[in-house]
This record gives sequence, C-alpha cells and structure tokens, in this order.
Amino acid sequence: MKLGVALGGGGAKGLAHIGVLEALEENGIKPQFVAGTSIGAIIGAVYCLNGSAKGLRDRAKEMIQSEEFRNFGLDEFYTNVEPVFERFKKELFEKFYLGRLLFKKSHIKTKAAKKLFADLFDDKTFDDFKVGFACNALDIQSGDEVVFTKGLIREAVWASCAIPGIFPPFIKDNKILVDGSVVANIPVESIKKVGAEIILSVNLSSRPKFKGEPDTGFRINWRAQSFMKYYLNERILAFSDLVLAPEVAQFHWADFSPLEELVETGREVVAKNIKQVRSIISLRYRFKKILRQKM
Repeated sequence: MKLGVALGGGGAKGLAHIGVLEALEENGIKPQFVAGTSIGAIIGAVYCLNGSAKGLRDRAKEMIQSEEFRNFGLDEFYTNVEPVFERFKKELFEKFYLGRLLFKKSHIKTKAAKKLFADLFDDKTFDDFKVGFACNALDIQSGDEVVFTKGLIREAVWASCAIPGIFPPFIKDNKILVDGSVVANIPVESIKKVGAEIILSVNLSSRPKFKGEPDTGFRINWRAQSFMKYYLNERILAFSDLVLAPEVAQFHWADFSPLEELVETGREVVAKNIKQVRSIISLRYRFKKILRQKM
C-alpha cells in the first residue's frame, strides 16, 4: 500500500512541513505521494520536484528573502510590540484592511503573485515531478473543489495559495480559484485521489482559544468561524491513518522570519512520533487495513 503525506495550510506555520519531510527522509521514510493545501502546496511541490527534502530549507529562505516576497507587506498583519498596544493595532488594522477590500480584490497585487510563482516553478508541469503530487483550490464560481493533478505547477500552486483578500484569486477557463483551505485545509481527499492508500497528515491548526467576552459583531463572527474551521478540520483528519501536529500555535501565520524554529518544530514532531509513523507503514498495519477494507 502506497504512503501519502498530506500537508495542511497555515501560512508561515507551514515552514514546519520542511522539518517533517527532512526528518522522514532521515529515517528512511519516503512517500509515494504528497498533497498540499496553501503553504503546504508550495512546500510539497518543491519537494516533489526535487524528489528529496535536501535544499528545501535553502529554497524557502531564498523565497522569503526575495524582493517580491518582502514587497507583499505581510508584516502589516502582525506586531511584536507590547500587548497593551497590540490590540489597538489589530483593531485599527481590521478597519483599515477590511475597508481597502471594498475597492480592490486583494492585499497583494496580481503581478507580484504571478512573478513569485513563476520564479519558483518556471514553466514546469506535473510531468516533471519525481514524486506524485496534488493540490487543491476552491472555484468560487461553481462552488466546486478543484484538485490539480496536471498542467503548469505555478498555476496550480497559485490557486491553492490564493488566501481570499490576501492573495489575488487565480482566474482561468471561467474559474475563479481561491485557497484550498477554504474547502479542505488538510488535503486528505486530494491525496487519496492520486493513489495514496496510507495517509500521514500534517495539521498546523489547533483548537481556538479566546479570553473574555467579544465586544463587537466582528469578533463574535470571528470566533464562530474559527470553531467552524476547527471542527471541519477534525472531520477531515478522521480519515488519516496518523496525524502529526507540530507545535506552531505560538507562531503568527504571516511571520516568516522564524524559519529555523518552525522547521525544528516539524523535526521534533516526527522524532516524538517515529514509532507511530513506522507502525502505519509496517506490513502488519497494511495487512490489517486491507482486511478491514474487505469486511
């Protein structure tokens, strides 16, 4: 039975995927398939093109330090100042950011997004992958989930990463495609479609935690949406054979600067769970799974 690794979305937290893939490789574990959503699509696509985790960290660093990436202005979404000022900045930014979206499609310009993905993947197609790959997106015209298994890599990954309001949607063939995490933040179904029979999922989200009583309709809605996403993720993850959850809750989704720390969280979660990882790829587990499917 073929092993597939499903890499979930989570913005900068997805740099932990690099550590997971490095640690699996160092333990002699290589998936036949990888699927990614959002940041998981970027990491997964680069990994599958190389056929190895070697150089993944350097490629991520190169992307983060590029002029195009720095010009995205993602630092507007987080702050490192004292907590007493943090709420004020968030409140101010919420109003400013949401107001801007009344007049434009996204925080990041289409031209900048196009250049980033072109620089990463050039004109390579799915035929260039050394490891089977898939990624997903949502078509907000039809409401259908789109699972990419062929075509230009840069287009597929752009669509999977198009966080509504942050990245511009990818538009082609009457489809308006946005971030796959809207419909499935961990691409378990996507990886099953390309042939994976044993699924190791990497989940970057955790149960939301809030303090105090929300004082605006915006914050009430935000809490409700957060829990909705959490429970959807739990239902998706139930179809995995094993779920790895790197400890990334303390990191901000828009802060890509702690690259090394995030990679280390991925390595640590594999080290802590290596017995369980080996268990799901063992002949005994595979045999039991085949029997269960026949019953």
